[in-house]
Amino acid sequence: MKLILLLFIICLGLSLNTAFATDTKRYSVETAFKLYSQHSYTESANAFDQILSSSTVNASLCYYAALANMQCHRTARSNQLFSYIVTNFPKSPEAVYAQKVLNSQTKDKQTVQANSQETELPEAVKNALPTEMRALLNTKEGKAAVLQAMKEQQNNLQTIKKAEAAGQSSPSAPSQTRANNGGAGKAQPFSAADIAKDGAGGIDQSRYPNCWFEASMSALAQLPRGQRLLADTIHYGPTGGYIVRFKNDGVEYKISEDDIASSGIHDKALWASILECAETQKFPNNAGANGSDNDQSRLEVGLGSITGCRAEVINPASCDIQELSAFIGSAVKSQNPIVAATYSPVQLAGMPALVVSNHAYTIIDLDPSKQMVTIRNPHGSRSRPFQLSNDPQHLQFEQFNDGVFKMSLSNVQKYFHSIARSFI
Repeated sequence: MKLILLLFIICLGLSLNTAFATDTKRYSVETAFKLYSQHSYTESANAFDQILSSSTVNASLCYYAALANMQCHRTARSNQLFSYIVTNFPKSPEAVYAQKVLNSQTKDKQTVQANSQETELPEAVKNALPTEMRALLNTKEGKAAVLQAMKEQQNNLQTIKKAEAAGQSSPSAPSQTRANNGGAGKAQPFSAADIAKDGAGGIDQSRYPNCWFEASMSALAQLPRGQRLLADTIHYGPTGGYIVRFKNDGVEYKISEDDIASSGIHDKALWASILECAETQKFPNNAGANGSDNDQSRLEVGLGSITGCRAEVINPASCDIQELSAFIGSAVKSQNPIVAATYSPVQLAGMPALVVSNHAYTIIDLDPSKQMVTIRNPHGSRSRPFQLSNDPQHLQFEQFNDGVFKMSLSNVQKYFHSIARSFI
């Protein structure tokens, strides 16, 4: 009895200390958003939760609170908030995205359960695959394909397993020639045509806050010269895996299959995952993303790190519509990469939600007659959709799939603080 009482007192004391510590610091909505934009997710989550407990709840606050909790791995709390948005704000844009997150997590759980069977894939089969195909086994899509193949080839699979058990099948590694040239005499694992086949759609930013790089990669992936440049950046490693050589860098970034698997990077295209892995080595935790002297735009650094060329940056709000149209149109017409970055949540407060704040986007096209710009979110299929309710004819904004939308030049001036282009 004494022990139980002692434990109760200790727990009560901890609860009181926690409550006191929480009450000693009060957060404003602006502070919560600022902490989130600075990637201080734990404190941001605490701030949002405190605000939700003492303020009027709306879909936007709940949505960012859920994102902050998700980023600091408080999965139960983030799911609770996403579910709350879906139930209580069903017609809001936040509800659409919240439901996508919940659906994605359900699929992930099912995939994890299904992938527990992956160990049944014989070593002889794994080792016979080319390097790039073995790397695909670590992606969700690759694992799903493995399971499907195993279902369809059960008889053959059992034959291979019996042969291995009897020592009749030697699970040797693929030949060095195939590991180095893809089995087809290629000097590089990807051609410009391979990049063109996926285009910008091969890129889905997910885990890392590197939209400034992903948007630039998307910009190049949709352009002929950019596709050749991306293909020339990736090489086979001498003993397997890949080597990435960025323009004017002088450093070789070695990317192994384990690097891709452990990074948590899951772009749709393998070449995009390889390049993103290399980016996290070149800019660990975004170190250097503002230039060596911390005096550059991240858009400028993102484009320059891939193209090796200097970028030109403007502030849309400081231009008139004709100047802005000319700046964007020049890059689009000459098929050169151009990207843009949005304002912070505080600066966008009070405006209709049309973009993700503090985020980089790829500019795809310009219709000067309608003064509309086509833009892509590097989140791709994971992008949060938006809509402008008082614009039924889509003269100001129109949402499409894969994170693509159209926005008027006048709104670009309001939502984007900088645009960067590079001529390659």
